[in-house]
Amino acid sequence: MAGPTVVALGDSITVGVGDGAQDPRGPSGWAAHVAAGLGAGRFVNLAVNGTRARSLGETQVPSALMELPDVVLLTVGGNDVLRGDFDAREIESHVRDALARLTRPGRIVCLATIDRIGLFDLVGARVGELMGRRVVATNAALVRAAIGTGTVVVDGAAALAPVGPRAWHIDRVHPSALGHRALAARTLMTLGAPRAALAAIPSAPPSPALGARLWWLARHGTPWVAKRSRDLIPQVAGVVAHELAEDRRRRRATPA
Repeated sequence: MAGPTVVALGDSITVGVGDGAQDPRGPSGWAAHVAAGLGAGRFVNLAVNGTRARSLGETQVPSALMELPDVVLLTVGGNDVLRGDFDAREIESHVRDALARLTRPGRIVCLATIDRIGLFDLVGARVGELMGRRVVATNAALVRAAIGTGTVVVDGAAALAPVGPRAWHIDRVHPSALGHRALAARTLMTLGAPRAALAAIPSAPPSPALGARLWWLARHGTPWVAKRSRDLIPQVAGVVAHELAEDRRRRRATPA
């Protein structure tokens, strides 16, 4: 008997960035490992780097429905956190719509929440605090969006926590190979898969050597930083400045 059809949607985490030797397709990524654990007869990864909640319904959801999936795996929200026009209410609305369209009797829909983005812990406490609050707000929006849909919600932060710093890829934005496997294992356990399913998750490859990490930073990390220097960073700086001004205003307005 053929195994289930598993379809993956969402952003670069579901694409598989950070797993293995930067090959984002094939068996790479947490969703691919979950599909292996479920004994999938067919696995289709429709995730795209940079996907935001607002873009899920445009192409990925219709394409997923055409595949007639038995299981749908999804991560989204990280790219919304990394944008100046962040709006948790918008995330909730778009994700709720996507989940409503994907839900049907007999189909499992599984949504993983996001972890705190480690990159921002390196750029100052104020920015790290702001981005941490965005992650909390995003996860709350994802949980609210899933209410009443039958969606299985996996706690992404709890999945990565036991791995510690090794759960992060060199960019400190995506999970590492170990992180992807930890998220896959947590998902399988949340879905109630037998423990034998965990054995289907392939062993993590060795950590890249220094030369490979430097090559990755030159090839992928530097262009990302350059792009975000024109987009995200000025906007986040503006948000932080606004919040600092609001803090000062509230302190002045509070009676001594």
